[in-house]
Amino acid sequence: MKTIITATVILAASLFPAAASAQTNPEMEKMTITYRAPLDYALYQYTIELLGHYRSEIQSSIYHQAKHNSHAMAKAFNRSQTHKMTEIAVMPTEKSLSPE
Repeated sequence: MKTIITATVILAASLFPAAASAQTNPEMEKMTITYRAPLDYALYQYTIELLGHYRSEIQSSIYHQAKHNSHAMAKAFNRSQTHKMTEIAVMPTEKSLSPE
């Protein structure tokens, strides 16, 4: 009889933490599954892949356009600096203007 009571107490004590943890988080995670027809799923996959390619093309286009614009600005800046340097070299100095 003592062994049955002891076993019951041990069993109740071991189940108590499991019951307490189950009561602290009563909401379970829910997962919704939508079944699609094969044609709908194929169209969905095609659309996702097409949008992925479109995004990557836009990103590479932006990169190439920015690179091209940077090179164009650098060329324009170099041309203007070369033109200014030519003007400075051609400008007369005070010694060349003096009558001596």
